[in-house]
Amino acid sequence: MRIGIWCDYGFTLEPRDGIGVFVDNLARGMVRADPDCQIVLMAHHGQKAVLSSTLAGGLNRISVVDGPLVPFFRRQLLSILKKFRRRLRQPTSDRHLAFWLDQWANRTSRRLDAPTQAAIASVINSCDLWLLPYVGLDQQFTKPTVVAIHDLVCYHFPEMMRPVKLAAFKALVNRVSGQATLAVCMSEFIRDNDLLGTLNLPADRVRVLTSSVPDDLGLEVAARNQRPRALPESISGPYLFYPAGFRSYKNHRLLIEALHQLKQRSSTSWKLVFTGIASCPRELKHTIKQLGLTDDVAILRKVSRVELTEIYQNAFATIVPSLYEQGSFPALEALHCKCPVAVSDILSLRQQLKTMGDSMLYFDPHSAEALVSTIEKIERDRDSIIESQSLGFLSLQTHTWEKSAKGWLQVFREALLLGNRIEDHARSVNAA
Repeated sequence: MRIGIWCDYGFTLEPRDGIGVFVDNLARGMVRADPDCQIVLMAHHGQKAVLSSTLAGGLNRISVVDGPLVPFFRRQLLSILKKFRRRLRQPTSDRHLAFWLDQWANRTSRRLDAPTQAAIASVINSCDLWLLPYVGLDQQFTKPTVVAIHDLVCYHFPEMMRPVKLAAFKALVNRVSGQATLAVCMSEFIRDNDLLGTLNLPADRVRVLTSSVPDDLGLEVAARNQRPRALPESISGPYLFYPAGFRSYKNHRLLIEALHQLKQRSSTSWKLVFTGIASCPRELKHTIKQLGLTDDVAILRKVSRVELTEIYQNAFATIVPSLYEQGSFPALEALHCKCPVAVSDILSLRQQLKTMGDSMLYFDPHSAEALVSTIEKIERDRDSIIESQSLGFLSLQTHTWEKSAKGWLQVFREALLLGNRIEDHARSVNAA
């Protein structure tokens, strides 16, 4: 089976960030799980090198295709036409004129985009089916598709997007998920709340496949009790760690408020470290300054996987205060590095970490006081918490990416069979 994985979203999904971590681990897991499996990764033009680590671990059965070059002038025109069409869909008194202009803009866009789509079509047709690791993809496919819907967080936290952009994104999600042969999520919560409850997808087209512990951490073991190379000199005391982009539902503010309380009621020189792809919002920076924590909070942006391992291994604890998640890679990564973990008490994280039993620490993500109490609990008995969480983590570690990949491969085989039935039915209808 030749499986395409679409990694081009105007940029290439990186193996060290978010969904890119999922793609990297899954692709390498699939070639280990099935000797007949071939993987094609579609990169954004000029960014094949981004996927070099996935390629290196691919047993010579993973290849990377460079997306076609779109000339600057054509790209700008297509962008203008897209914005123009979006505006035409807003309420207007002359719907007839808006409809005519929209049709004209659509035809013009198709003509401009034809050379690019011809190049893409040859890549699409070279594979048996395609995995879309992110649902926000405006691309037509002639092969069966399996779309991974990690969450619909912007539906529940709409302040993340401008209203017009959110409406366009929802329309795109409806189209992509509706046209996909099968849709996959990685938690029962997301299936029930988002795929079935929000998108109203048919239950027989939805699958749940749990994720595994990322296996690219710890390849180079960092020395404990040494300053991680990515940390600034200001981080000299015990630090709490949270690797997540700055988005409202990630709830960074709770950690900042908890740090302030800790420093008021403890003689310990507590620090806080954030990493992630998004820059810190102005209002959070203002809060940090207002609470007198400027020298106690390090905001590092992106770090390498080796640097991330070092930070985990030397952190006092990793805290995941999210208000909404499908699951948490940082929690799994921290456990892998034998770093104590505490997570917000939300259903999806309870489901993901249920085999950890009482060893996992949960707190109310709306209460800084609850988080402070949890951190103080770790401080009182950190060694025994590490021991108990390490034992609880053993059951999660048995679900390797190779095992996870077997579940994905089974879904791909289902999608192929279903796609062939749909094509056969269409041919029979046309013949009649």
